[in-house]
Amino acid sequence: MEGAVMMAQGKRCLLWGLVVATMLLSPTLALAKKKKKKTAEVATQMVVTVVPHSRNTAQIPTISSSNVKVEEDGKPTQVVGWKPITASDGTQLVILIDEDLWRSWLSLYFNDLNNFISQLPASTQVALGYMQYGSSVIVVGFTTDRATIAKVVHIPDEIPGSNVSPYFSLSDLVHHWPAGRPAAVRQVLMITDGADGYFTGQYDPEDPYVLAAIRDAQKQRVIVSSLFFRDFGDMGIFPSRGGDVYLFDVADGTGGKLYYSQIGNPITLTPFLNDYKKHLADTFVLTFLGHGSGLQNVKVLSDEPDIKLESPARVVVGQKILEPVATPPHKTKGAVGRRSSL
Repeated sequence: MEGAVMMAQGKRCLLWGLVVATMLLSPTLALAKKKKKKTAEVATQMVVTVVPHSRNTAQIPTISSSNVKVEEDGKPTQVVGWKPITASDGTQLVILIDEDLWRSWLSLYFNDLNNFISQLPASTQVALGYMQYGSSVIVVGFTTDRATIAKVVHIPDEIPGSNVSPYFSLSDLVHHWPAGRPAAVRQVLMITDGADGYFTGQYDPEDPYVLAAIRDAQKQRVIVSSLFFRDFGDMGIFPSRGGDVYLFDVADGTGGKLYYSQIGNPITLTPFLNDYKKHLADTFVLTFLGHGSGLQNVKVLSDEPDIKLESPARVVVGQKILEPVATPPHKTKGAVGRRSSL
């Protein structure tokens, strides 16, 4: 009899245990179901450049949206638009020269630079600026008058320490983008040695100023390319201080390109600039359905064997390329706090 009572009590305890467990698990199960709920799909645009694997390829193959794949945070997402950039869409290009290159022979390359500018499509708006004390000093705003740009290109001033960090200047430019006609594509071509003497003087993949510049450019959908130019002439006997690797990180993160010579500075910039001119031309607006919010990791792929697609490593979900991106007015000249800490 006593054994039967104990068995009955055990069954009741087990039953109550199951009831309590069910009550405790109910909110967790409900939360899990809520998490499984499909997030809203948001049309998101980004600029993609088509690059042939071979430099000898005169013309890129025709690519349709079915040839393009997009992954957001490693998961496939739907491509809903693939449109080539045309003259009516417009391109803005800022050429940003490092003011700290005063010791180099940069003036020998001015003809190369002016020839490049003169050969750009008439619809391309060009602005010229210099990196100075952590800010971007724009000497000519966006214009299609190529002669105006040629008149103001000058040898960087002999101002030691004027370049606190090229990445301060890049962030400053991105945050205070010059006024001009709205354009689908925003490009920057930096001419610099890329060294960040403000941080460690050597390459560090966690350099906060480089990472901040990349993030700022991604948020404002600015594609950043660079001409790596050594500050000590063309002998190639001085270390780069990791500047070339920093510039590669910036180009890779924003969908741009890095141009550099293995030893010393190049004899001429013309081959680099000709390639960059093609880079500006072979651009497309890609629209996909994003699922996250804010900056999201993306990867763009193609099943075409003869080309590769260069694109930003992250984009803002919901961003629309063909609408002007608002930038705040430039109330101050450069990074005052950074300059005063020198």
